Amino acid sequence: MCPSRYKGVHMRAVRVECAISSIEHQPAVKEALQAVSWDYRGTLDCADGRLLIMCECITTDGVCPPPGFRIGGAKIVEILEEWSTDYLTHHLISLEIDKRAGSRFFENHDLTLLAGSNLTSKGMVIQVAGRQSSIVRFLSSVRETIPVERVTSAKTSEGIIQKGPSLQQHRIIKHAHRNGWYEVPKKISIRGLASKLGLSKSTVAEQLVRAESEIVGSFLEKTR
Repeated sequence: MCPSRYKGVHMRAVRVECAISSIEHQPAVKEALQAVSWDYRGTLDCADGRLLIMCECITTDGVCPPPGFRIGGAKIVEILEEWSTDYLTHHLISLEIDKRAGSRFFENHDLTLLAGSNLTSKGMVIQVAGRQSSIVRFLSSVRETIPVERVTSAKTSEGIIQKGPSLQQHRIIKHAHRNGWYEVPKKISIRGLASKLGLSKSTVAEQLVRAESEIVGSFLEKTR
């Protein structure tokens, strides 16, 4: 975005997080997760209904989808560079995103992707900054397309910070609340929660305590 064009305009930034359990069934995500991760590195162009971004695809087998390969509404245009580190191969690629995958939200040049946007086996993170009205439209569209676990706003002078429970803790505590863990008497046990979540009892118990500690700590900070 051009600073002079937006001088005086109140810009905002948000971080959108989607748990892998909510999106892993989608064909495009299944295909993308053949790689270790996809990390946003920069925007190359936004014109004619397309958004061209630079992305780093990291693989363990050295095989990256070739130019012309489509993943949902995104197409690999070119593999710009490749290099290896230990057991991983890094592929710097240009990725074209069409309107159905979200390029339309960037056409007015008042919204931009930020570093930190990625897709991994833990889930998907999308970080954007821009005009508030454009962010609201973008978030509404994302929520209509995929389940959103958490949206974090930037705090003045601190950038986008990740406070509160982690994404896994958020998922556990949400299931606990929905299934009556916090009712008196409790309507579900740790064993029951662990079974629903597909996790061990010890993991659920530990992450519940950690999540509750974060929430209580945040509450106490606000009431000082």
